[in-house]
Amino acid sequence: MLIRFSFKNFRSVGEDPITLDMVSTSKIQRFKNHICATPQNARVLRNAVIYGGNASGKSTIFTALLFMRHVVLSGALPQGAQVEYCKCGSGLKEQESVFDIQLYKNGRAFDYGFSCNLAQLTIVSEWLYELGDKSNLLFERIGSDSVNCRGLEQGASDVDKTRLNVYREDFLHRVRESMGSELFLSALANGRNYLEGSTLAAMTDVFSWFNLNFSAIGANQSPASSEFYGHGANLNKVANVLASFDTGISSLRKQKIGMDELEKYVPSEVLLSVKRFMTENIPSGPKAESNVTFRSDDAFLSIESKGASEPRATVLKLRHEGSILDFDFREESDGTKRLFDFMDILFTSSKDKLFLVDELNRSFHPMLTQQLVSLFNRVHAQDDCQLIFTTHENTIMSFDYFRRDEIWFVERDRHGYSSLFPLDKFADNGARSDARVNKQYLEGRYGGVPVLSTGRALDALGLIGEPDATA
Repeated sequence: MLIRFSFKNFRSVGEDPITLDMVSTSKIQRFKNHICATPQNARVLRNAVIYGGNASGKSTIFTALLFMRHVVLSGALPQGAQVEYCKCGSGLKEQESVFDIQLYKNGRAFDYGFSCNLAQLTIVSEWLYELGDKSNLLFERIGSDSVNCRGLEQGASDVDKTRLNVYREDFLHRVRESMGSELFLSALANGRNYLEGSTLAAMTDVFSWFNLNFSAIGANQSPASSEFYGHGANLNKVANVLASFDTGISSLRKQKIGMDELEKYVPSEVLLSVKRFMTENIPSGPKAESNVTFRSDDAFLSIESKGASEPRATVLKLRHEGSILDFDFREESDGTKRLFDFMDILFTSSKDKLFLVDELNRSFHPMLTQQLVSLFNRVHAQDDCQLIFTTHENTIMSFDYFRRDEIWFVERDRHGYSSLFPLDKFADNGARSDARVNKQYLEGRYGGVPVLSTGRALDALGLIGEPDATA
């Protein structure tokens, strides 16, 4: 579970950090199932819905979390990061950017983060704490000079201490000869296996959270794969859920196609990378089974293999009520295609996963958005799955769907800097449990709304002084 995420000096966020805090600050009795269970009985929220005008910085929060994930999983700052520092003020190019996250994994709470100079592609510092009654520093890295691992060494076996010293010296030697953009966490976690009970397992716990407990859907980006199609839920159940959204879909099925037909649906370079992934990562042997699911803009596809038999490729076909013929995925409306993006949110087999969605309401009727968030909270009422999303859909800005401490606003000031604040901030100023929050929001009571200048537009269009066409 995500507890807290904070960052600064990234895109529209300057020296003052933005913090998305998933810990409830209110003793709200409504929607008790919106509180996830934690080992320390912390009140971690299930949802965060983020509102703001266009270009306010909503997507910056989404992008910052994805950026941190990318750096952790790849192990180093990407080349494109050189221009990602905040450009709203002078001098920020030389200042540090900071990314810090608190999370639960395997019953333990961690605080992990790093500071860096994006323009120079260098890691300035890096840290990992285990949180509890008392915070315990597991490691602290200062540039390319040193890594303090005393916290990891405490209680470690002689074997683990030896491994840690070898890995640390190898890491420092490597970063001193390079640009210093690598992460110590990734170097010790990616591809490493530690025995159960090893103190070094904290590294793999944090790394695996980014890798396995995190799923993101962008405004114009579908998930790379879909669990519901490849493994899990019965397609009949998925079809029934889609039908509940008034899509007209009555059934789904997998149609077998030849491996050579896959190029009809995906570019050859994508198909090549999928086959390479299968070759490098899928186990072989007479009893080995694998299923790789992927999708394009036009199709859901799967490649299944069992033992020594030839791989089997399938494509998803859709049947509509009253139709005697199947439809291809590409023939569906934008709204229906968008719904498929979210089936994993409802059918995931994971009991602890963060779903991060930019512009949840894109291509949706307001009632579809309402249905989706309601189903998510009912389906996951007994687990630790979380949903964080940005939206403009104000019909769900209501205490019928969310707690007061689950609603957030992003606002951009006159200098271009973005700030983030919760609705709970206004609890003593009208944001009561019975308030019409969406109406008050559009009235500008909470900020986070666009500042429109009709006069300026009319002047630019040469319409100043013209009679009002609406009169």
